[in-house]
Amino acid sequence: MCKAQAGLTYQQYCMAVVCTVLLLLAAWPVLDVRATQGATQGAEQETAQDAVAPAPAGSLSGNPAGNPADSPFTHSAHSASPARSPEPAHDAAAANAAAIQPTGFPTGSLWCQNSRAAGGAPTGAASSAPAGASVASSRSDQAGLAEGKPTEDELAPGEPVRLGMSAPFSGSGASLGREFHRGAASCLARVNASGGVYGRRVEIVAMDDGYDPERTVWNVIRLIEEERVFALFGLVGTPTVTRVLPLLGGHPERTVPLLFPFTGARPLSLPRHEGLVFRLRASYDTEFSALVDRLHGVECSRIAVLYQADAYGREGWADLRDALARRRLSLAAEASYPRGAGSDADFTEQAGLILQGMPDAVVCVGTDTACAAFIRDLRDLLASQGANQQTDQRAGQPFRQAPGKGQPAIPVAMPSFVDSTHLVELLAVMERATQRNYTHDLVLAEVVPPWTGNLPAAMDYRRDFDEMADAPEVTNVPGDEMAPSSVSDGEPVELARYPGEVSFEGYLAARLLVRALERMGPHPSPAGLRAALAGLDGHDLGVGQPYRYTPTEQGLGLVRFTTVRNGVPVDLRDFSEWRR
Repeated sequence: MCKAQAGLTYQQYCMAVVCTVLLLLAAWPVLDVRATQGATQGAEQETAQDAVAPAPAGSLSGNPAGNPADSPFTHSAHSASPARSPEPAHDAAAANAAAIQPTGFPTGSLWCQNSRAAGGAPTGAASSAPAGASVASSRSDQAGLAEGKPTEDELAPGEPVRLGMSAPFSGSGASLGREFHRGAASCLARVNASGGVYGRRVEIVAMDDGYDPERTVWNVIRLIEEERVFALFGLVGTPTVTRVLPLLGGHPERTVPLLFPFTGARPLSLPRHEGLVFRLRASYDTEFSALVDRLHGVECSRIAVLYQADAYGREGWADLRDALARRRLSLAAEASYPRGAGSDADFTEQAGLILQGMPDAVVCVGTDTACAAFIRDLRDLLASQGANQQTDQRAGQPFRQAPGKGQPAIPVAMPSFVDSTHLVELLAVMERATQRNYTHDLVLAEVVPPWTGNLPAAMDYRRDFDEMADAPEVTNVPGDEMAPSSVSDGEPVELARYPGEVSFEGYLAARLLVRALERMGPHPSPAGLRAALAGLDGHDLGVGQPYRYTPTEQGLGLVRFTTVRNGVPVDLRDFSEWRR
């Protein structure tokens, strides 16, 4: 009757029944594993109350070229005792891990585990991946510290604290990687010259990634697997940092945290990265919110954006759009460019698209080299239009009048990812070539206090920047042997011989790390960084405001603005010169 109502023949009905039975039989082992796992985890929770709580369920991705957004990554903490792991669960975990192991993933102890499976390491994993990979409990760590003995993940006596840094030391973002490294290395050179931290040297193992996400992934794998670094430190850029986030908690023996990356991207603050990523700088969302508030305060309501066509540019585009939406505004115009564009790139087309929107201000979400090229072409295009031009002949639409006498100019604003020192150098070279002024009406966001003045950290920074300039920690920079003439990929990348905001941020990042190592005592461990940094909540690094580490706030949280006067970046407190 049922088959008649369904319109099935007898053969079709039998086939459906057989398929249903086969599906139920195929699912039976998985259901049994999950039931066993649930019972086991319930028993373990009673005896391991101090264990690190697992993150929300999700699958692990070991694909170096994958998109973190497409491959959610969770750091799973489970029992280290193989005796408590049922054999069926262990076998299921091995099968699942083998199934998702991507072809071409490098050999070593980085491995993938399906978070839906239970038990220890896959049977086919490298010998350095023990069954039942775990995170040391806080109770065992505290016991080791109380007895003055190193715990499982701590450094051996006399072993240096080695920090892994993958950054652009060549290419369009070279000034950022080199200057951040220079500032951090200046601080650590001073510390090492004074005996280190509890007798341990603190060193940076730097690798050049050329601002390429794929190279960054392989650099990070090498730093974790071969160099065995204590932590990752000062990685530069949104597209590069977001690509390696899935690798941070994927090691079966230890957690490798990321300290103070040079980006304000949103993924860094996601709950699943809590305890793995530690921030010093404000987020891009905070930067763009502050910028829109200041521009709106002088009635600049038509804001256009040029952005880099990658994760960094889209992040800035989204944060700017959201900041405008909170003011019930929308983007006046937008244009993009490919990552890697240098100061010799042609941005005339992008400048024309931006000006069609008749903007009051333009925000440029890019690198310093690309921003310099865009500013040059934007100013040249405005000059070529003349003060009285009323229409854009090519578009056939009303065109914004070029700024003339008594008329506010169009400011170009940039986030803190732009190295203001290098930007001014590039624009100065362009000015000499064209005899035009390109450094006027610039707005630069900064996320560290001024390195000038009498702040204790600023005075220490200027002293160490000068006195430690020839220290091996400072001079050992990747790429120098490849670019002895201070030119790489057609871009000037020679280390600046005077201080700046980027190197000051690197200095503060190293200074904060040293404070955390001091709090951990003679037996530092990556697992102890979270508690050490949390213990520094409210601590002043010598910048006149506290470092914060709370559930809702992390870092300095500072955003300020500068502009260029007579070729030198200076504080910008008043936006009234651009009032409409």
